[in-house]
Amino acid sequence: MQSIRFDDGYKEFMINDDPNKVIRFDPADFGIIERFNNALKNIEKATETIKNDIDINPQGEPLSELEEAAEAVAKVNKLIKDQIDYIFDSPVSDMVFGNKSPLALVKGVPLFERFIMAAKEVIEKEVKKEMEASQKRIEKYTKQVK
Repeated sequence: MQSIRFDDGYKEFMINDDPNKVIRFDPADFGIIERFNNALKNIEKATETIKNDIDINPQGEPLSELEEAAEAVAKVNKLIKDQIDYIFDSPVSDMVFGNKSPLALVKGVPLFERFIMAAKEVIEKEVKKEMEASQKRIEKYTKQVK
């Protein structure tokens, strides 16, 4: 079978410098901004619900033994992982979190939030770099018209 080859903008990123934990996505995809905002709203809504209903320990697990609490945490964990995958338009959540709950707290901050903030920095840097490259390309042609 023949193949059409072109640079699709996808880049690979190690998670916490671990060569066994690599995710691949296009950090300069402008659609990622919309997906980011939508997903954050969905995650915020879900985590607020769970905060009001269940006490959670630093590992992101319910303190009570109630089956319904475990089910609620599992539901929110799945929602967060699904939304992370949605943001990156790729199944990255398993690589990022492994079997750990994305609700697990690290120095008081949920793990998913730490990942999102770190990824946001990468995305902002890459979008800025792509915009500058695009502007240079546009200027090359607009200078010819003047």
